[in-house]
Amino acid sequence: MEQLKPAPRATAIMVFLLVLNILNMVDRNLITSFGSVIIADLELSDSQFGLLTGLIFAFFYSVMGLFMGALADRVNRPRLIAAGLVLWSALTAVSGTAKNFLEIGLARLFIGVGESAMTPSAMSMLSDLYPRTMRGTATGFYYLGVPLGAGGSFVVAGLLGPAIGWRNCFYLLGGLGLVLALLLLAMRDPDRGAMELTFSATDRDERPDEVELTNNWRHMIGEVMAVIKSVPALAWTMIGAVFLHLPLGAGQFVIVWLERERGFAVGEITVIYGLLYIVFGTAGTFLGGILSDLYQKRYRGGRVRFLALLMVFMMPLIVSFRFVSPDSPLFFIGMASAMFTVSAFYGPAFSTVQDLTPVRLRGVMTGLLLVACNLLGLGLGAVITGYISDILADMEVFEPLTKALLVIDLIGIGAPLSFMLASVYLYRMQIPKID
Repeated sequence: MEQLKPAPRATAIMVFLLVLNILNMVDRNLITSFGSVIIADLELSDSQFGLLTGLIFAFFYSVMGLFMGALADRVNRPRLIAAGLVLWSALTAVSGTAKNFLEIGLARLFIGVGESAMTPSAMSMLSDLYPRTMRGTATGFYYLGVPLGAGGSFVVAGLLGPAIGWRNCFYLLGGLGLVLALLLLAMRDPDRGAMELTFSATDRDERPDEVELTNNWRHMIGEVMAVIKSVPALAWTMIGAVFLHLPLGAGQFVIVWLERERGFAVGEITVIYGLLYIVFGTAGTFLGGILSDLYQKRYRGGRVRFLALLMVFMMPLIVSFRFVSPDSPLFFIGMASAMFTVSAFYGPAFSTVQDLTPVRLRGVMTGLLLVACNLLGLGLGAVITGYISDILADMEVFEPLTKALLVIDLIGIGAPLSFMLASVYLYRMQIPKID
């Protein structure tokens, strides 16, 4: 069988997309990194902070992600990312001027709209730059931006925050994004379907102005739902992603929790946490993509079975993180294990979704996955954690935020169960040639 090779400029484009994703995650997580300071400065409750880092951001990020996914299947993808980058960078800078919950909430809302353009376009581009056998690795490389960016935001907060303040950090990162947006205008959009051996000429030549059916949003949504219904492995992968993102949403409170209920002084743990996230999150993201590709080549059940087994193996260490003292080595071992495991998700899950989705629907399916992960997962995880914490605090329960985080951790057990179910369906089938 003919073996496709990556496009000649694949590596350069992938590296640049990684840089943009790092900036994306730094900007998104700055509010989390400065959590205690922003809560005090703007006089926020835990519920309000949960809304800021959860639903206010996630709702518009998710809904617009579906729309951006559909656009990514139709328009020039580098220019679409550039437009989003300009919007989210400008609003990151505006966030630094906020004086209350309403002002920073409005800024977070539009940051979500801008950032929603990034991943659907990037995932679609990578699928057109790399053959199916390398997509787990390519996706994992792109998603190195999550630990590098999220971890980097904590380092920025810990190092620059005391020197220039949280507001100036927002101004600085916003300006950097506006500069990088100019470079995207020189990038050529990869040929769609170039890495598909079975990609048809009909799909390759399809354009919005030539195929009336593709322009019909009702038909497109019907196609997406039909694919999900007919491929249970795809549905269960997406359900597992939602369960995984609930604890990630609760993680918006991590610095607040460490400082409020684990005895760390304000700013004391921020840089350490960021560096740990960079090291172990990067290792998880990188190895998750590579090892899941190797697993899929040797065993049936696909990349998601590798992910389920990894999560089950790491679970005892992750759970111990909530119970042991910060003086115990298990505290930081559990913290690092959680970072590694969660970060290993991106390569296996997103590449599986790309494999199981028709080429013409990959952008919108990625957008739908982002809706599920961010609206139902991250959004609700942060909001529920904040509300439970406030309720328990009013009841004078000892360490209310710890109890709230434990509730979400227990719900997250649904993730490995869902991924294992997805792998069972993959075990029974060859990856369908649904293009």
